[in-house]
Amino acid sequence: MNRAFCLTVAGLALAALAACAGPLKHSCDFFPNARDCERPSLSADTPGSRTAAAAFFGDAGAGDYARQFLALLAHNQIGAIDRTNGTGPFGHDRRAIANRDFQATYRTLEQLAKPVTAEQMPSQNGTTAGEGHFDGRWRVSRQTLYVDAAARPAAPKTFSFSGLQARSVEIVLRQSGDQPVDISGACDGALAIRAGGASRSVASRAPFRLRLSAEQTASLFPGDGLNRCNLKLSSSLAPAGAPLTILREEVAYPALAALDSRYERCPVPDPSGLDELARVFYAGRWLSQTCSLPLGSPRLLRKSRDGFNAKVEALLGAPLPGSAFDKADPELPLDFSHAPKLKLIYLSSLEFKADFSGRVIERLIRHHAALGTKVRIMVTDVLERDKDDALLHRLAADYPNVELQEYRWRADHGAPIDEQLSQLHKTHHVKMLATLAENPASSRVIIGGRNIHDGFLFHKPIDLSRYPKLEQYGKTDGFSLNYYSNWSDFDIEFADPATVETLAAHLSTLWLRDADTNIARPFSIPVRTNGQRPLGTVRHFISVPYEDNHALETYFAELIDTAQRHIEIVNPYLNLTPKLSLAIERALARGVRIDIVGRIDLKGDIGGRFLTALNKLFVEKYGDRINIREFKAPDVVLHSKIMMIDERLVTISSVNLNNRSFFHDLENGMMVLDPAFYARMQPVYDDYVAHSNPVSTKVTIPWAYRWLFSKGWVKEAF
Repeated sequence: MNRAFCLTVAGLALAALAACAGPLKHSCDFFPNARDCERPSLSADTPGSRTAAAAFFGDAGAGDYARQFLALLAHNQIGAIDRTNGTGPFGHDRRAIANRDFQATYRTLEQLAKPVTAEQMPSQNGTTAGEGHFDGRWRVSRQTLYVDAAARPAAPKTFSFSGLQARSVEIVLRQSGDQPVDISGACDGALAIRAGGASRSVASRAPFRLRLSAEQTASLFPGDGLNRCNLKLSSSLAPAGAPLTILREEVAYPALAALDSRYERCPVPDPSGLDELARVFYAGRWLSQTCSLPLGSPRLLRKSRDGFNAKVEALLGAPLPGSAFDKADPELPLDFSHAPKLKLIYLSSLEFKADFSGRVIERLIRHHAALGTKVRIMVTDVLERDKDDALLHRLAADYPNVELQEYRWRADHGAPIDEQLSQLHKTHHVKMLATLAENPASSRVIIGGRNIHDGFLFHKPIDLSRYPKLEQYGKTDGFSLNYYSNWSDFDIEFADPATVETLAAHLSTLWLRDADTNIARPFSIPVRTNGQRPLGTVRHFISVPYEDNHALETYFAELIDTAQRHIEIVNPYLNLTPKLSLAIERALARGVRIDIVGRIDLKGDIGGRFLTALNKLFVEKYGDRINIREFKAPDVVLHSKIMMIDERLVTISSVNLNNRSFFHDLENGMMVLDPAFYARMQPVYDDYVAHSNPVSTKVTIPWAYRWLFSKGWVKEAF
């Protein structure tokens, strides 16, 4: 059987086909007779997308949401096949492959993926707006349980794994300590274990035992009927052992499963009754986004301490006093008497550093974890240093209800060299803290550009030499993970309980992504309505550019194309994609005024000299046509990402105006279509202008950088 056909079937169905045999890595390798392993996937005999969705998703596949989702999956599978075989955009004609199964499968995938070729997701007829729940099983679930003999060695622990929407479930046991740990017990369903290069199966309720030495890992593959394991962790530090309970999350926590499975059907008003800006704002897209939400009165977080204290207040119930920042003691006393009782904490950040900021946030999370709160943390693996890892791994080992995902993108087998290299720099750039409280009035969500890093809080590195478990960051130039800059940034906080819950549910689609491909489930589909426009004026988006056909780039280009008078931008990275560059040219040709407050000199950032050269190329091209200003504090790097159009639309996001944000990195942000909110943001923008100076159009760019960035694939990497 052709290898590409194997990839198609295995990637979408995880089917146990002998011709595609390889290392045992998924549940279906151990349990081939499970219901979802037996279900057919996309096949050459599939007559249409409706039937294919039903075949792939089972009972959940007959709906409009499943059909749109299947189109995205098929689109991505075509990309995987093309990369593996060098076909399509990689040069070779796929029709030249003399394999009937391959050709039939490719045609079926093309039929299913056809809707994705349109830049907007087609609106559904005969479907009412509202909320739905998707339980189709489509993904690989892989979660990590951190084990450390020194982590509260005698304390009971509970870990939950998610099998929601999963065809394969793997629990990776990761030894994060130095002492060997023995794990023993039994489960209420069949279990497979892979450890030390060997695999074995364990029957329901049969006892098993395994040992993890330093830096070892093992994997547990629970069968469909496994809902609970009663285990014991033993070590030299706790010879009698301590209980470890493993639970199937969707069974043990049905309310959380309802949040995680949620999707929305967004009403799209009649375009004939809208101007262009409103039409673009309300349009359905392959970009994952919420329906329009009520704006309320969000808090604008311009100052560094306000931004950090908003996170502290969401977790502690009160901000830190000014003296806490002046003393900069990461072990300062914390008063939890006003802390809200939380059900769920989401923390998503590019990085989570083991410095003052990271230690304080870790201590706040630790308090809630001790009370049983579910905590989900997402960071980028490639940017974490050893002490950063140790801080988070220790937290997750102490409290297994703290689950940690360290994002790392992996190229498909056979991918071209530029994609292989991009494994080193594709990042998780989604910024969000969401806290769901038992008292909904205490729920909060914070979105913007700040990471968990002292550079967003202190002008200079603080002395942490008294704390050997914390990292002393301080390098100010070059390619180094020990970099330190003082960043000027901007966040926004929402306190409306329904908005907080919706944004947490949206982030769940990223949390429950496919572990092998990092593909995430879209959050909404558009439905046609004949009524007036929705009352909501704000939408949240999450961009997975390698999945959604660069839908965020299309969205931003369409927004720029709607501008009639004025575009105001705050952004430090100015390396436009070709599509955005053309949109800017069209806006300038229409006579639109474009003002940009940036930071041309990016000394202090990782690879600051490269990024500075790219910014200078932008100034050289547009400096005589765009009013470009440089944030003038010489030792402060601008990091805010704001765009405002025609005094009506405001974007606050993690999105940089560079190729990375639109082609490589995961991003998120808020779009607000509201003149009153623009009026609130105008003083913020004016403050950036007041702290900036006009940029000279005469720039000097070393010839080596000119030559380097004349290569399209190099420029696209930044």
